[in-house]
This record gives sequence, structure tokens and C-alpha cells, in this order.
Amino acid sequence: MESIKRKRVQKRPEGSGYKYDRAFKLKVARLYHEGAETVVEIAKQHGIRHQSVIEWGRQFSAELAEEPKLPVMTEQEQKDIDGLRLQVEALKKKLEYEQMRNFALETMADLAKTELGIDIRKNFGAKQPKK
Repeated sequence: MESIKRKRVQKRPEGSGYKYDRAFKLKVARLYHEGAETVVEIAKQHGIRHQSVIEWGRQFSAELAEEPKLPVMTEQEQKDIDGLRLQVEALKKKLEYEQMRNFALETMADLAKTELGIDIRKNFGAKQPKK
């Protein structure tokens, strides 16, 4: 019988193969820790090996444990936020209008003083006559 010679498989040199940036790994690890999807589903969605998902999940587990978890907004809270955004926009428009109105009144007071010689601004420092 002929002996079967096994080829020695050389290990890849360090730095070869696919590289993924830290943000991508962290995103995958976050999905893994949330547990909403299986490891295989996460791997298929992102086109990676399922072993990578597990490895990155372990690698970033301490970091993800420190992240504050924000509660998910309810539909009512989202409606409230949308309402508040509309209110802010309306108030911004009203402020802009009032600033233009104030500028117009100031200009009118300046013109009355220079053209007509009438000072229509209140002088808060003036003393009131005694009764």
C-alpha cells in the first residue's frame, strides 16, 4: 500500500485574511448580547462566520456591560417628542417675528427722535413728581 503523505498546511502569516474594523465588530457583538437573533442569523446578515460572532461577543462583553442601556421609547413618548419638536419650531418662528418687530419699533423710535425731535422711549431713571 502506498502511504498517503499529508501536506503540511502552513499557517497564514499574521495580518493576513479578512480584517474588520472595531466599529463593525462592536456592532455585531452588541447584536449578539441583545439576544434577539441567533448567532447564525447574525452571521448570515453580516456575511461572516458564526465563530467570529461568538468570539467578538466574548471580546467586547466587558465593554458592552459598562454601556448604559437606554429604554425603548413607547409610541406615546415618540408622539410627545414629535409634538415638542413642532412646538419648538413654532416658538422659533414666533421669536424671529418678535425680534423683527422689536427692531422695527426701535427704528421707529430712533426716527421719531431724529426727524421729529420726539423722545418716545421711557426714561426709567427719571424721578416721578411728588403728589
